[in-house]
Order: sequence, then structure tokens, then C-alpha cells
Amino acid sequence: MNKSILCALFGALPLIAAAGTAPLVATVQVESRWITADGVEKTTRFAERLVRSDSHVWTERIKPAGTPAAEAGEHAHAGEAHLHPSDLAGAAKLVGRDKQGKVSLSFIRPDLKTRVDMSPRDYDAVGFDGKWESAWSLIDPALVTRLAPSKRESTIAGARWYEQRANGEYMRVLWSDSLKLALRVESGRDDGSRASRTVVKLEPGAVPTQPWNSLAAYSRKDYTDLLD
Repeated sequence: MNKSILCALFGALPLIAAAGTAPLVATVQVESRWITADGVEKTTRFAERLVRSDSHVWTERIKPAGTPAAEAGEHAHAGEAHLHPSDLAGAAKLVGRDKQGKVSLSFIRPDLKTRVDMSPRDYDAVGFDGKWESAWSLIDPALVTRLAPSKRESTIAGARWYEQRANGEYMRVLWSDSLKLALRVESGRDDGSRASRTVVKLEPGAVPTQPWNSLAAYSRKDYTDLLD
């Protein structure tokens, strides 16, 4: 998963999903562009499928045609694939929350039928802040509250732009109050040396398959097992 990402305005609003929240399916497109000190312009793009329920957030990379087969450090070990941390770069990501509010994070390799569970002590290594709200809303809603309402008009009903500009940098968020979801996030530098954009495209007609229900037969590993 790509490392990314962002109290008055939303302080009184319920930011965590309430029981009975309708499942949500969307495509998340991410693009980043930056210029290096030696004048080389670089761009990265990727897309992920998002499935969200009351207690699960699943994101899975959408691989374009021509994507090469995984190579990396995978090799047979005791009859099964032996993974390294780098082999999780394109893996599916599952964030869960139990009835007590405890958050969990796992990486899933469907091709290997393997689930890698993360301990909170290792969250920093994969760029996860440990907050359910960040996963469920795609950015930390507390960061959105620090932005000012924008004059920029939204073409999506129930969504409003918020922005901030300071020290030569900017951030703009199109926030859906009804979904508690960032539908678009734009950030970068005013001089054009860096810019990133995340766009969420909802799929209202899609039927959620709840992919986390198909993991029972997967082998389970701890992230520390990958460090051997």
C-alpha cells in the first residue's frame, strides 16, 4: 500500500461508522508527480478497489494489463512461499475493528492464499497511523477539521471543499458529510515541484462481496516472520 496521506467543523459529528451503515464500494485513483533537484520529473499512478463496511475496510490494487508477475524475494521455503516485507507492496490491505473498538491491520496475498498480520509496533513500517477513522474516511478526519471552507464549488451533492495554504504548500479536500469520506484530496507545493491527487469514484450499483469472508483457509503469518 502506498504511504500516504492527511476541531471544530466536524467535532460534533459521528466520524466512526454507526451500526447499519450501508456498505460502500469505490475505486480510488492516486497520482503523484514531483521534480527532483537534478530536473527529472517523475510520476506515479495506481488504482485500488475499496470495499467498506461497519467493521472492515478492504483495499486491493487494480493491476493494469501488462503488469509483470511478482518476483521480488518470494521463494519456496518449507513447501510454501517465503515472503519479505517488500512483497507486501502490492498486497491487499484489510483494516478491521472489533466490538471493543480494537483496530487490526493485515496484508493479504490472494495469489498465495496468505494473510500477514501486523502488530501495532510495526504500523510505522507500513505507514499506518493505527486509527480506524483514517482508514474508514481515507484520511484522518481530525486533519480535515483544520482546513477552512473553500469557495470552490462541488459538483457532488452533499460534498464540500475545504482547503489550506501555508509556507508554500497547499491541501484541498472534497469531503462528503453523509459518507464521512474524502472524495478527493489534492496537495503539493505552490512552485509546482510536487503535487499529488487522490480521487474516489463511487460505484453505487456494485454489490459488495465482503472479501474478508473468504480468508478462513488462508495461511496466517506475523509480520515479524517476514524479517527473517
